[in-house]
Amino acid sequence: MSNADAAAIGALDFLRDEWLAFGNRLAEFVATSEKEERAALLPLMSASLMLSMNSADGQADAERLLARAQALSKNGADANDRERAWFATTAAWVAGDTDRCLAIHEQMAAEWPRDLLAIKLGQLHAFNRGDAEALLRIGARAAAANPENRFVHAMHAFGLEECNRIDEAEALGRKALAIDRRDPWAHHVVAHCLETRGRMVDGVAFLQSMSDTWENCNSFMYTHNWWHLALFLIDLDRTDEALALFDKRVWGVWKEFSEDQINAISLLARLELRGVDVGNRWADIATYLKPRLHEHFSPFLDLQYLYGLARAGEQSAVTEMLASLEDRAERAKPFEREAWSDCAVPAAHGLAAHAKGDHASAARLLGQAMPHLQPIGGSIAQRALFGAIHLDAMMRADWNDAALKIVQADDRERPTVPATKRALAGLYRKLGRSEQAMAADYQAEQLARQYRGLTL
Repeated sequence: MSNADAAAIGALDFLRDEWLAFGNRLAEFVATSEKEERAALLPLMSASLMLSMNSADGQADAERLLARAQALSKNGADANDRERAWFATTAAWVAGDTDRCLAIHEQMAAEWPRDLLAIKLGQLHAFNRGDAEALLRIGARAAAANPENRFVHAMHAFGLEECNRIDEAEALGRKALAIDRRDPWAHHVVAHCLETRGRMVDGVAFLQSMSDTWENCNSFMYTHNWWHLALFLIDLDRTDEALALFDKRVWGVWKEFSEDQINAISLLARLELRGVDVGNRWADIATYLKPRLHEHFSPFLDLQYLYGLARAGEQSAVTEMLASLEDRAERAKPFEREAWSDCAVPAAHGLAAHAKGDHASAARLLGQAMPHLQPIGGSIAQRALFGAIHLDAMMRADWNDAALKIVQADDRERPTVPATKRALAGLYRKLGRSEQAMAADYQAEQLARQYRGLTL
C-alpha cells in the first residue's frame, strides 16, 4: 500500500474480512475511508462497495469516492502497480465497462492472487456476466496461492459449482466449513450443490444447522441463505413453511436493496408457480421497484424487477420499463448485446405476457430468450426462475410435446421432486399416455407422503 499508516492497513484488513464474511459492518469502513487523508485505496475500495449496491445513489457515491481517491494519489502518481490496477478497474466499473473490469481482475488474479478483495470482485464481475469459466479461473488462481484459506475454498467452490463440477464443489465447500463453520458463502455453495442433486431433505437439515451463524450477516447473505432454504421447502411440498420464511426472513430486512428485492421476487414467483396464493405481497414489493425503471445496471436484475411490477398489476410502470429496456438494448456495447438485445428484451416482453395470462405469447417470447440466458448473469439456480416461468407458459398454452421434453429432463436430473412428477402426469394425460400418467401420479404421491411424514 502507498501512503498507508497502520490505521489504514488495519481498515483494509477489516474490509477484507468483513466483505468476504458478508458481515453487516461495512458502513464502518466507508465512514473511515471518508476521513482518510493519505491512502487512496480506502476511498477507492469504498467506491467498489457503492457500485456493488446496484443503485443510482451508489453510482453517484462511487463517482465521488473515485475522484477523491484520484486526488489523494495525484491521479495515480503516488500509486504502485497493484493500486493502479485498482484505479483502472474501478474507473471502468463507474463507466459501465464491465468487460474491461473482468479482464483487469483476471490479470490481477494472475499477478496478485493473495489480494482477496481483487479475487472477490473479479468473481463478482464474472458472475454478473454469467461467465462461469472466468469465475472458476479466478477462484483457481486464488486457491493455488492461498491453500489453507477458508474464504478462498468457498470462492473456488462456487466457480466449480457454476461449471457443474458439483461433487468437487461440495467437498471444497465442506472443507471451508471444517476450518470455520461460520462461513456463509460456503453454506451457500453447499446449498447450491444439494439443490442440483435434488437432495432437499439434506438441504433443509444442513441450512437449518448453520442458520444460527447468519445473524451478523449483511442483508443479502442473510436473506439469500434463507431463500435457499425456502427453495428446498417448496420442492418438499411444504409451501406454507416457505411462505412463512418469506415473511419472517427473506423480505423486510432492507427493502431498498436490489439483492433483497430479487430474493423476494423470485421466491414469490416460485410459490405462485406451485399454486400458492401469495395475497397482496406483490404490491409491497412493487413500491420499492418503481424507482428502478430506468436503472439498467444488469439485465438479470431488470427482468426480475419487471416481473415483480407486472405481478403487482403496475401496468403503466411495466410499459415504461419495457420501452426503457429496449432503449438500453440499442445502446449496448458489443460485449453485452447478447445479454440485452437477444435475451433481456424478448424475455421482458415474455414475462409481462405471462404475468397477465397471455401464455402463448409468453412461451414464444421466452423461448426466443432461453438460448441466450447465461450472459445476463446470476447463478444457475437463480436463472432457473426464467426457465420455470417459460415451462409454465408452455404447459398452459398446451405446447405439450415441447414441455414434456423439458419436464422429462428435469425429472432425470432431480427425480425426487413431487411437483415434477405431477407435471409429468399432467402432460402424459394430455397426450393420451394414461399408463405413464398413472405411474407418474403414483410416484408423486409416494414422494409427497414420504416428505409429509418428516419432522424438519
